[in-house]
Amino acid sequence: MNPPPSRGRAPSRFVRGRGRGGGAYRPYFYFRRNGRVIPARGNRQPNQEEPGSGAPGAPSGDPPANRPSRGWGRTAGKRGRDVHLDCSFLRPENYAAPEDGLQVQSIAVDNPRAYPGWRLYFLRENYEEGNELASRIMAVQAHYQRNPHNYDFLMIRDRGFFRLPALTILSDAQLKEVWPGLVEDIREHPLRTLATLSLAMHTVVLNHLLDCNDSVVRETSTADLYVPPPGRLRKIYVRPEDFVPVDPMEGISHSRVDTLLCIRGTVSSVGEPSYSLTWQAFRCSRCQMEMAMRQRGTFQPRPYQCKRSECVARDEFLPLRNSPYTRLSIRQIIRLEESSLSSVHDFESSLPGEMDVELRHDLVDAVRVGQEVVVSGVLKLQELGEDGATGDSSNQMQAYLKAVSIRDAAAIKREFSERDLEAIAMINAEQNSFKLLVQSIAPEVYGQELPKAACLLSLLGGRGPEAGAINVLLVGDPGIGKTKILQSCAQITERGAHVSGKRGAQSAQHLGVTFAGRNKRVLQAGALMAASGGGHCTLDDVDKLASKQAILLQCLQSKELNIPLSGAFASFPAQPSVIACANPQRGQYDEGRYLLQNINITPALLKEFHLVYVLLDKPSERDMSLTAHVRALHAGAKKRAKIAARYALKPKMSDTMCEATFDVPVAGENDTMKTEDDNDSVMQHDYDLDKRLELLPEEEDLDLLPPILIKKFLAYARQEVNPLLNEEACNAISRFFQELQSSSAHNEGDSSQIGAGQLLALINLSQARARLDLSPVVSPQHVRDVIALLTESITQTSLKAGSSGSGARRGGGGGGGGGRSAQVRNFVQLLQKRSAALGRRIFDLEELKEIATRAGILTSFSQVVEMANLGGYLLMKGANMYEVVPD
Repeated sequence: MNPPPSRGRAPSRFVRGRGRGGGAYRPYFYFRRNGRVIPARGNRQPNQEEPGSGAPGAPSGDPPANRPSRGWGRTAGKRGRDVHLDCSFLRPENYAAPEDGLQVQSIAVDNPRAYPGWRLYFLRENYEEGNELASRIMAVQAHYQRNPHNYDFLMIRDRGFFRLPALTILSDAQLKEVWPGLVEDIREHPLRTLATLSLAMHTVVLNHLLDCNDSVVRETSTADLYVPPPGRLRKIYVRPEDFVPVDPMEGISHSRVDTLLCIRGTVSSVGEPSYSLTWQAFRCSRCQMEMAMRQRGTFQPRPYQCKRSECVARDEFLPLRNSPYTRLSIRQIIRLEESSLSSVHDFESSLPGEMDVELRHDLVDAVRVGQEVVVSGVLKLQELGEDGATGDSSNQMQAYLKAVSIRDAAAIKREFSERDLEAIAMINAEQNSFKLLVQSIAPEVYGQELPKAACLLSLLGGRGPEAGAINVLLVGDPGIGKTKILQSCAQITERGAHVSGKRGAQSAQHLGVTFAGRNKRVLQAGALMAASGGGHCTLDDVDKLASKQAILLQCLQSKELNIPLSGAFASFPAQPSVIACANPQRGQYDEGRYLLQNINITPALLKEFHLVYVLLDKPSERDMSLTAHVRALHAGAKKRAKIAARYALKPKMSDTMCEATFDVPVAGENDTMKTEDDNDSVMQHDYDLDKRLELLPEEEDLDLLPPILIKKFLAYARQEVNPLLNEEACNAISRFFQELQSSSAHNEGDSSQIGAGQLLALINLSQARARLDLSPVVSPQHVRDVIALLTESITQTSLKAGSSGSGARRGGGGGGGGGRSAQVRNFVQLLQKRSAALGRRIFDLEELKEIATRAGILTSFSQVVEMANLGGYLLMKGANMYEVVPD
């Protein structure tokens, strides 16, 4: 017999007195929730009446004046003192729960007849025929049925997802009448909207499969063939595309939680996938009712009662493994590093933005490290956890993206605003835009126009894996500005990474693919992988990365990076363009030694650089110009004004913008710019590229371009311009390469530097030079500039590239070779190449001394010049003036 219920007290989950077991302080009334002990009323204030007592004659329904009010205004007391807590942030008007914040622990599979997959997408909401949600589902379902050529239903069933471009669904006029705010709903309420789109596709695919099965049954009804029953269709996910524009990571705030965002970046790290059972379906053995329960962690709860109200079953629930409501969830975390044109980073003081992205279901393992992707997803917040030292919660929330679609960024073009396009057109309308861009790179470094031009053409190299890389190496004395040039290139590159060898082994670890994390389960992309696919990797002090030069050599030769694993061997495609610099081993470049004797680089690695320049710090007359340049730069005379104000009166080109570079002659170049028909040899043109790119004294007020505008110009040129070589340009390249081979045939040491790699580099450089002028065709004038750059590089390094060439055969001594005749031969060959590069034959005595020093002739210079004069290689034209006799 049950005891009679207590009078005046309703059943409660409150516990009176101390908790069972005792030992710890408990409030007088408390209850437990989520493992915490929460006071029910708190400590009563002094002189406070009991809740049941009131003033005499007062109505029982009205609380007394001193009774604490129920609801949001209640106070909770702490031990030993009374504290009034501010709980205004808990009021409903100040708190909005996310769409998936109310977790459903169990559901009953009571799908309506029209939509058998309703409970796969809507856990709480019941189906009501004729409401707004039902009409939207029917409209989307009709759109799928009207466009069967855009959706392959059998493939969608097998893959479990389908792509939904915005242009395809927004162009449907009938759907727009029923659902005019589709774009706003998918941006502001993405989870509910995507569930609506997915449920419509789930219903269409299911009906299509039923029709196909009926046709198969009718065809095989006469034969004795077994037709298996169709299985239950699992959940189908939608992958929306182009519904929202790409947002910069730095501008994403926490106020945009639960909205659809789109970001673009490079995958810098990939975590290990984790598997867990999230839902388990059960069937009641009495009423055959199917239900599902959410699973968490290692503990797998089972239903304790049937979901059907008429059934009284308490046990014997059969787990269903083949049910679509039994779902095994796969989860993976990746990290994206932003690649945006609207921001500039120097990788020393500021780094690009980063954001974690959560991948689930079919999106797991859909990306690789170093890949540039565009991710659309829902912004979420996660708590950073507790402080390990104090144990207190930090109350800091970190934003992450719950991905709903991923696309490869190689097939997606960048968007440019009208203001950007106007600035790009104005830059190209400049008479000598090549000079303007070269001078805008590292303006702190005075001179060094040819190395800057080589780096600029490397940044304009082809886009994509099929484009050829252009590798540049700068060698020279410390403090001459090599690091400034590399930092400027790292700022304006569209996609790249920067590694400084000054940090030694720490920087070397960031070069290749490595494992990181607590358990070494996170795969991180190094600088070479992050710059692959048309990007650029800038390596400062590459000679200090001695332990990782093998990885760099493997990447440049085989275009891939290998990483050994336990019982496996992985390889990643990597095709970056490398711009590196190196310092001499002895602190200052010794011109009496070969190039490989000055720097700590292997001969095989040195061959992979297409352009090598030696930057020397020599006292000359240009030191006065350098001093004036630095003073004007810091005084503000050369500040970078807005490009629109500078080019406001410049004419704009209509059809093509590349004509201004060559059709409008630069002052002083009417005599130097000649066509290919004037001379059969390209190398003998009277053309000095260094003088053309040099900043003249009357141009000291030249307004240089800001780095962000150069970055946009280079990105536009790489994306929109793919120049082709015409017949004249092909003939010019062919003639130069043949002359180069014939001249190197006389010198056994130079033959190792001339090969198919130089020919391919010549073609890639010519295309990059045409791309700088936004020209669709490579002209002979473009080839002429490239020949000047390549000839200067070969002239500076051909006699000093040596262990595999002349240096190893001559013993690598301190002089230029063995014997006076060898010195004369090296001096004459270097002088002829210098003459071909500069396009002139007359040299003064000081220039001859400089060339002789580069040839390794440190003593008896006058005897070498006299022997060259007697041998007919030099002709005296006046006081200290000599003419070079062509070979």
